Amino acid sequence: MQHVDSNRSTPQARVYDVVMYCRLHGIDEAEARKLARLIGRFADRMSIQMNLTKRPVRFR
Repeated sequence: MQHVDSNRSTPQARVYDVVMYCRLHGIDEAEARKLARLIGRFADRMSIQMNLTKRPVRFR
């Protein structure tokens, strides 16, 4: 049996489908295609958000 030390283990980054992430967050299809071409089909949230040219509108 293997012991996993929680202090030394690193949390995994959550990976998203770029097209579905864009659809859920209201990013248009042209921007989603550009992102998919640039960073690939799957990426983490930070990569997707940092490569957006048009930020989604946030309503309060």
